Amino acid sequence: MAATHSPGRPGDPARTNDLRVQLALDAAGLGSFIWYPADDRGVPDARLLALFGLPPGSSLSLARALASTIHPDDRETFRDAMDRALDPDGTGLLQEDVRIVRPDGSQRWIAVSGQTSFEGAPPQPTRMDGVAMDITDRKQAEAVLRANARTQRFLLALGDALRPLADAGAIMRTAMGMLAEHLDVNRGYYGEVEHNGTYCRVRDSFNRGVQSLDGRYRLDDYSPSKMDLLRAARNLVITDAEHDADIGQAERDRYLALSIRSLINVPLVKNEHFIAVLGVSDERARDWSEEEIEVVRETAERTWAAVERARAEAALRQSEKRFQQVARNLDAAFYVVDMSQDRMHHLNDAHRRLWSIEPARRREAWFQRVHPDDAQRVRALHESFALGKSSAFDAQYRIVLDDACVRWVHDRAVVGSRNEDGRVRTVTGMMQDITQQKHDARLLRQSEEKYRHLFDSIDQGFTLIEMIFEGERAVDYRFVEINPAFERQTGLVNALGRTMRECASDHEQAWFDTYGEVARTGKPLRFERRADALDRDFDVYAFRVGPADAPKVAVLFADITDRRLMEDALRQADRRKDEFLATLAHELRNPLAPLRTGLELLRRWNVREDAGATLGMMERQVRHLVRMVDDLLDISRISRGKVELDRRRVDLVHEVRVAAEAMQPTYEAENRTLSIDLTPSPLMVCADTTRVMQVLGNLLSNALKFTPEGGHIRVSLAREGDEAVLCVRDDGIGIADDDLEQIFASFMQVDTSLERGQNGLGLGLAVAKELVSMHGGRIQARSKGLGEGSEFMVRLPLDEIPETFEFEPVDVSGAPLVVECPDAHAWRRVLVVDDNRASADTLALLLRLSGFEVAVAYEGQQAVDRARAWRPDAVVMDIGMPDLNGFEACRAMRDDALGRPFVAIALTGWGGADAKQASRDAGFDLHLVKPAEPSAITELLEMRLSALARQPS
Repeated sequence: MAATHSPGRPGDPARTNDLRVQLALDAAGLGSFIWYPADDRGVPDARLLALFGLPPGSSLSLARALASTIHPDDRETFRDAMDRALDPDGTGLLQEDVRIVRPDGSQRWIAVSGQTSFEGAPPQPTRMDGVAMDITDRKQAEAVLRANARTQRFLLALGDALRPLADAGAIMRTAMGMLAEHLDVNRGYYGEVEHNGTYCRVRDSFNRGVQSLDGRYRLDDYSPSKMDLLRAARNLVITDAEHDADIGQAERDRYLALSIRSLINVPLVKNEHFIAVLGVSDERARDWSEEEIEVVRETAERTWAAVERARAEAALRQSEKRFQQVARNLDAAFYVVDMSQDRMHHLNDAHRRLWSIEPARRREAWFQRVHPDDAQRVRALHESFALGKSSAFDAQYRIVLDDACVRWVHDRAVVGSRNEDGRVRTVTGMMQDITQQKHDARLLRQSEEKYRHLFDSIDQGFTLIEMIFEGERAVDYRFVEINPAFERQTGLVNALGRTMRECASDHEQAWFDTYGEVARTGKPLRFERRADALDRDFDVYAFRVGPADAPKVAVLFADITDRRLMEDALRQADRRKDEFLATLAHELRNPLAPLRTGLELLRRWNVREDAGATLGMMERQVRHLVRMVDDLLDISRISRGKVELDRRRVDLVHEVRVAAEAMQPTYEAENRTLSIDLTPSPLMVCADTTRVMQVLGNLLSNALKFTPEGGHIRVSLAREGDEAVLCVRDDGIGIADDDLEQIFASFMQVDTSLERGQNGLGLGLAVAKELVSMHGGRIQARSKGLGEGSEFMVRLPLDEIPETFEFEPVDVSGAPLVVECPDAHAWRRVLVVDDNRASADTLALLLRLSGFEVAVAYEGQQAVDRARAWRPDAVVMDIGMPDLNGFEACRAMRDDALGRPFVAIALTGWGGADAKQASRDAGFDLHLVKPAEPSAITELLEMRLSALARQPS
């Protein structure tokens, strides 16, 4: 009904004199009206006009009300209600709830009730008396109740759906899907802010008819005001992104690309940190209600809680899995005691192995295992702990197993859970077998007692010093403890409690630096050093004692001043001896090299039988000379401790047979008989095969020299107890009784005119004795006297331990062998360099006969120039040359080659380890000691040059 301004008429309810009716209407907040259907004129009272937002004195018209005042969605239903109220065949009652639109645009709900009066025949409606009441608050409350009920049903269903889920991704997908369905939107998403706060990652979003929102988004790409809103834990609500003035064009384009026009983003801020955001979006503009915003906020909290719960449970399951793995693999026994049932449960097998008790046994079975001497103490401690009188159980005690074996254990336990009355319900414990630690501790105490006795009785000085630092630098130290020998070794009197600077103010800083380094790093040091302030030399072993923050160093030392003086003198003498021997060996080897090469040439040239015999004789003499040189060098190395054994488990029977059979041709040529008598069973020894065969070779050579033509030499090998006994017996000149004790001395010669022409240097037996001793064996000579022959017996300990197989290193030095490929280069050019012209010329001749193209140089610089011009494929070069030695010449050749490969072989009289290392450093591929076997030289050249030829160019 619409209002018009008109004066009232008689009968207007607003002007009634019935005061009681007016008071009732006022109290109920009702507006009354009379409507006359005939002329569609309504007469409202002041309260009704105020309800409609109209000025006093206005009138109402049904046609105008239906046209403008009643809400468009309610007009049809109100017209139908009026038609029923005006129907004479009906009740004449009007009861309808409608919305009205006030002139100011606001909307109100009103409840209209009226009664129609009919007159005439047939009856016609003449007037309607009615009232109207504002029910907006009631309608809103009802809407809230309906929305709340739907929201609660949704949240209840959401909780039921998320509760059984254990995967964070599944929780996100389920929650987003249900929320999107509930709010009828296109998308639901849950994004987590990365730790750096720069990016937000969305996973498992719900998308219906739009592209997936999963991805990684930079937060700074969105407007600062909106991000500040989220970081401040305030909701971000956009109703229409296309017309939102707060959104820039770039951000609006991003929303458009993602099909987002309206959205709700609820931030999750925990402990003042923005950690996640849950949101919904729609491709339509939408005026979000408070109820919708609240349901998104509640869903966000519940989803976050469910995700965190799932992750925590997953971490707990992983932690439990790791614990079970650790528990199964540790020797420590884990257990739980149920105090209410008085039973013990095992958590891993270590407890069962340690106690030999099956799971779920009563505690008394545990107590019965405790050693009688410890049982009362352990029971009392455990009962006190079980009653809550002590916070933890920690005890070391002994247990007795079924086999009467006694073990020490360290048992620690804490309260696992308590009953409601505070009594202990379960106990969780861990037990370790400390039998070995107890044994070690007892040994340590004994060792400490021995140490104290040793500390007081040793001749070496001992002191415990406390370092004094200024910043990082050690500047002094204090003597905390000294032994009786300290004063005698150092000459310092009353040093205990004083500092080194107080005892000797000019003591060298190097001593403080060294001890300071030991104190800082904890690394022990052994060194020898002179202390000029004390005018003494010391042999020192220093090591840190205690933790690093208590810088104490123990020093064990001895005054070696006298020994140092003697060592210096001995080193001088030894150096002169070594220089002499090395020079002697070098000078002996130089003439041997061309001699051996010449013999090889003669063998190739001469085919006559008598020439072969003569050459054989010459070769044996050369070999004899080589052996003498080797013996001379070996005795020098052994005396200096420079010989290292490559010991392996070998069958001595096999090795002796091979070595003896190899000597047969030599014996036959000398008209001696060599017989071999070896045990049929293997005799395993741990030995350096080369050195043991060197011992046998020396003995056989010695027997050959001192046995006349037609004589007999017998080699036997047998087992005696746990030793292998090797005997070499001859029927030669024998040994006088006076010489038996000295026969193994260096340079010892048997002084008989018969053998004087066969004597060597007298080193073969000396070398043999030293090598046998290095193997843990012994050698003995026996003879009944001159003319009665002699017998040498070597005893070596057997090694009967089953052999373990090891991979032995294989020397693969030199150029690698590769698949052969055609190359026009012949790889046959060899440059021979030696300042000994005889050596150079004979080797060059031999190589030419072997098919090589050879050039010769007699000086180092000449060799470098020749190599630069001729570009040889291989160089065989001496080391000691006057103008440019072999090392420098080889380096120059390598530099000139600019990476071109060639084989460099050092052929020299210097055979020490230092010389071989220097050869490698200078660029030599191989180091051969004169006189090398000519065939070995040619074979090595063939092999190395063939390998180079097969390398791809």
